Amino acid sequence: MRRILKACQRRFEILARQFGSRRPAQAVAIWMKQAWQLSQRERLSLAEALVQVDARLQARYRRYLGRRGEHWPPVGNAPLLFCDAGLGGLARWLWAAGQEAIWSRAQDDRQLVEQALQAGAVLLTTDTLLLERRVIRTGRLRALWIPPTLEVIEQLALVFTQLELKLATPRCMRCGGRLEQVPKATVADRIPPRTARWLDEYFLCSVCGNLFWQGTHWQQILNRLRTLGSTGLNDA
Repeated sequence: MRRILKACQRRFEILARQFGSRRPAQAVAIWMKQAWQLSQRERLSLAEALVQVDARLQARYRRYLGRRGEHWPPVGNAPLLFCDAGLGGLARWLWAAGQEAIWSRAQDDRQLVEQALQAGAVLLTTDTLLLERRVIRTGRLRALWIPPTLEVIEQLALVFTQLELKLATPRCMRCGGRLEQVPKATVADRIPPRTARWLDEYFLCSVCGNLFWQGTHWQQILNRLRTLGSTGLNDA
């Protein structure tokens, strides 16, 4: 719990500076108190309350940028997302939801920041220390903090809410590549016999060649995504 408190406090300090607060320590104290009061009122754990307060502050910061004539995320197509090493599970769910996301377990922080900046991507990270980098503090690289206390599906809902994303055509959940429909006959030797008897549509990943079909497992994933409409996920 101490680690979570420290991470949230650091995040609040960063937000206070982004808001241009003249008394950042006082702002942090107010937000920490709000989280404690929320936990008491709603009977939440303090960690859950801190996550909720942080999400509200991030939404408030987006409105703050709007009043300054800025917009984040940029208006238009969904942004390219870079996930840090600890967000492999989130990356796979982002792919299932049709988002273009990049995740590499081997990347160090410096490489991650440099590549995200060059690609014009939004960086998703659980590391509050990473947010201290000047390129992020000055706004050159957009970044979204993902609380590590959240379940992966809750992380997904947070990303969709904060970046105003919508469900799109699913991608390969192994690597994030685009899926291309192929004739059943060309992949017949790769289809389990029981599946072949009742399903005729199949897809290949254009990157890793993984075979994909919308069977019962995929329906379970799709149902899970659609049930999150109240927390931020919506169909395109």
